[in-house]
Amino acid sequence: MRLLPVLLLLLFGLALPVASAQRDPMAEPRFVTAGGATAIVDGIVAALAQDDRGLIWVGTSVGLVRYDGYQTRAFPMTASAEAGSRANRFLRVLLADRGGVLWAGGASEGLARFDTLSERWTFFQHDEARPDSITPGGVQRLARAHDGRIWVGLQGGLDRLDPASGRFEHFRAGDASDLPDDRIGALLVDRDGDLWVGAGRHLARLRAGAQRFERVASDWPVNALAQGGDGRIWVGTRDGRLLLVDREGRAEPQVLEAGDGTRPSPVLSLLGPADGDGEVWVGRVTGVELRAADGRLLQLLKRNQRRPWTLGGTDFHALLRDQAGTLWVGSYGGGLQRYDPENKSLWVRRQDDAPASPLAETDVRSVLQLRNGEIWLGTLERGIAILDPRLRLLDTIKPDARFSGLIAGLAQAADGSVWAGTEGGQLYRFAARQRPPELRATLQARVRRLLTGRDGTLWVGTSDGLYRLAPGAAEPQRLTRADGQRLGGNINALAEDAAGRLWVGAEAGLFQLADGELRPSGAGLPPEGVLGLLVDAGGTLWVDLNTGLFRRLPNAGFERVGTAGHSFGANLLADARGRIWTHRGMFDPATRVVTEFGRIDGVDIGTGWFRAYGQLADGRMLFGGSTGLLVVEPERFRRWTFQPPIVATGLRIDGASQPAGLLREGLTLAARQRAFAVEFAALDYSAPNDNLYRYRLLGYDEDWISTGAELRVASYANLAPGRYTLEVQGSNRLGDWSGQSLQIAVEVQPAWWQAWWTRTLAVLLAVLGIYGLVQWRTRELERRQVELERRVQERTAELKALSEALKESSLSDPLTGLHNRRYLTQHIDADVAVALRRHAVDAQRSDNADLVFMLVDVDHFKQVNDRHGHAAGDAVLVQMRERLREVCRDSDHIVRWGGEEFLVVARDGSREHAADLAERLRRAVAGRPFELPDGQPLTRSCSIGFACFPLSAAHPQALDWSAILNVADAALYEAKHGGRDRWVGVVSAAPGLDADALRELLARPPAQWLADARLRVLRGGA
Repeated sequence: MRLLPVLLLLLFGLALPVASAQRDPMAEPRFVTAGGATAIVDGIVAALAQDDRGLIWVGTSVGLVRYDGYQTRAFPMTASAEAGSRANRFLRVLLADRGGVLWAGGASEGLARFDTLSERWTFFQHDEARPDSITPGGVQRLARAHDGRIWVGLQGGLDRLDPASGRFEHFRAGDASDLPDDRIGALLVDRDGDLWVGAGRHLARLRAGAQRFERVASDWPVNALAQGGDGRIWVGTRDGRLLLVDREGRAEPQVLEAGDGTRPSPVLSLLGPADGDGEVWVGRVTGVELRAADGRLLQLLKRNQRRPWTLGGTDFHALLRDQAGTLWVGSYGGGLQRYDPENKSLWVRRQDDAPASPLAETDVRSVLQLRNGEIWLGTLERGIAILDPRLRLLDTIKPDARFSGLIAGLAQAADGSVWAGTEGGQLYRFAARQRPPELRATLQARVRRLLTGRDGTLWVGTSDGLYRLAPGAAEPQRLTRADGQRLGGNINALAEDAAGRLWVGAEAGLFQLADGELRPSGAGLPPEGVLGLLVDAGGTLWVDLNTGLFRRLPNAGFERVGTAGHSFGANLLADARGRIWTHRGMFDPATRVVTEFGRIDGVDIGTGWFRAYGQLADGRMLFGGSTGLLVVEPERFRRWTFQPPIVATGLRIDGASQPAGLLREGLTLAARQRAFAVEFAALDYSAPNDNLYRYRLLGYDEDWISTGAELRVASYANLAPGRYTLEVQGSNRLGDWSGQSLQIAVEVQPAWWQAWWTRTLAVLLAVLGIYGLVQWRTRELERRQVELERRVQERTAELKALSEALKESSLSDPLTGLHNRRYLTQHIDADVAVALRRHAVDAQRSDNADLVFMLVDVDHFKQVNDRHGHAAGDAVLVQMRERLREVCRDSDHIVRWGGEEFLVVARDGSREHAADLAERLRRAVAGRPFELPDGQPLTRSCSIGFACFPLSAAHPQALDWSAILNVADAALYEAKHGGRDRWVGVVSAAPGLDADALRELLARPPAQWLADARLRVLRGGA
């Protein structure tokens, strides 16, 4: 090896303990665009705030927007009719106050107050007749004093608002307050209650309780202020300077150096730390700086279009840290982005910018750290990258005529030489400083894994068995099984225990080398291939299979641990605490808890390659992937424990939208109101689609109703009069239920005929009537008593029928009379059980053993409402009911699924007739026009997507009915994307497609599996 890389490696190694205390420059923060790329108009975010319920509020170029983790919702800036109305405006500053109040200001004149519970705006405008009204001009900055009063920084002065009275006090340059300048650029109320003001080119302070400002500094065009954990004040200026100011003036201001040596751009925003040692974020025009508490630059973040995980846009005006510690960044053009700074244990070493680097495409297939500290990475056809302990490139072994191919395995021998195996079966040896390497052997199989034993033996696992290269031997020798049979197939893992025994994880199972022969040692394991092996520090053998993770017990048996049903990740490593890691997750034997990893946890490496992993001398773990190298620092790992608040984000009563915040006081339904629906969200913003939900209406539901993030609505109709409690629970992204549940008191008021006094009066009248009859005509009593008993029986039957009708109406759609989603969830499990039972009896039977899930969507339905009105849309939906009933059987389920979408579940049918049913439905809709309320005919078509259950006759339980419904939904999307007025159906899976492969196939984008020949997909229509 060349001398310079060696010297650099030594220097890096010496610097490692010091550098590890800083943010690793290779660990690029991964930003996620919230709500989608088009959620914010033009991607412009100028201000951010989080209210006391936990919802995120965004100031944009067109007004106020709320984000609940799933969708954005705009709140037009309109007041009551008496106060007039305003158009949306550019909101440049937001301030969250107590009680759900949000203060907002922008370049246009005036200050606005938004009640997030009632969703009402109040506007404060300048009034020449009122000296205590707000100063005219745009609002620049807002701050809340400790006593609850609001400081308002304007283009023409500083005001202080008393929210209780609505009166403003004015502070001006030249008056008794001694404000240095009327141009307010920044405001900060520090932890002691002092007000810091950037006024013109001055920094001033108004101490708590004082009447006059004191000037702290001049010639500083202050644009942003924040307080550090040590109490010092961070000052950012429009000319790009960044300074630290001692609160009491005991030290000179500290001027911080710019990040990249260039002329710094203006400071637009500052975000102080969450604790005393936390980082300070500095938003500039060109990017964001991360700085330590003492001002040192830790990292400079800028937009890089080639790296989609980086910041988007420019002009970073908005920075926010939410209740979970997540950081939010708002910019111009980049929209709303979030980043989890707490995740310091998992990060990705990304590709290099230099095209000649072997890591210009970071496709890592093998990992090895040498005893001198070098880290060797085998890549896909780009040779070997040699890194220092800080994962910076030191050297490259490029492929050439003598050394080529994918590097699939690496190992170091006792003499320091390095062995490399390729996908082409070549086995190379690198002696000290040797370039190119020596080709020692060419095997008739692909190299899968290399291991050097304590005795110097090189073990070579290949795609066709295990080979041994003894010290001094010329050629590798193939090992056979103890029964003399040849061991073929992939050798996926090799491990040597403390006694020197070799464990072999093969496609044929688990083996142990004894007396030079391979003996099967997997008694107690499922009969399948071994993907991963690990012998931990305590001598325990860990085995990973396709069906889960196992550990060997002292009695030589095996125990299943962790999550069953899928591989744990094959690349098994253990940390100093005995926890087992792969690129897919971590298992803690002490708690028996599995933590699965995803992109939100930092595992963003494309495909994580099996057998591409290694552990460094300092305990870090490296896992290779198709788009990056995952770095795991186990000792810094903290499991996500955030318990999100559960909030109501939407309310509809009889279909009409109402402010969800009003539910804080409970919900009262008048006698004429029949139905309500509450939308909710668990505010774990890190991965909201992974949050789980369940709800129940106490006094009505017998048990919890579980739902996912895609259907976060509790809907009820036709409830009996009385008092109920709607309880909603949500989880964080790991599925741990939050202790912060949502509870809403619900009261359904009775109609007059249901009131207690009405019923009491009716009973009294009946008793008096009977008494009078007894007195006047005793003989008539028996006859009338018999008649009365007959009528009571009839009335009882009528009341029973009414009760049944009320119960049935709660399962029906009030507009069309069709069944609703609640009906389906109560009945579909029985139909599924029948279908599975019939397939279990005869997998080939198809005459009446299938269920067909068929989604029907009216094409261009929105145009009906937009052009003809909602009454016309309702008429179309009602007529759709009749056309569906004409085509479907009485035994089929017909459900209004939502909006213009209907679900037909054909029961006791055959998948071979599904296409016929879809075509009849299509023709029934397109074949004749709908009649609108004004008599006008309207022609409309429909799009249909269907899927058959079970999808695989060979594996009927591979997918549940909800998964089949998702397949039908994807088919519907394909039909609409293909031009509408057509149908697309997924009829069956190929018999050779096993359950795991089927689930893996359907986990891909629908466009891929709809084109896969292993699925039978039919299409038809116009």
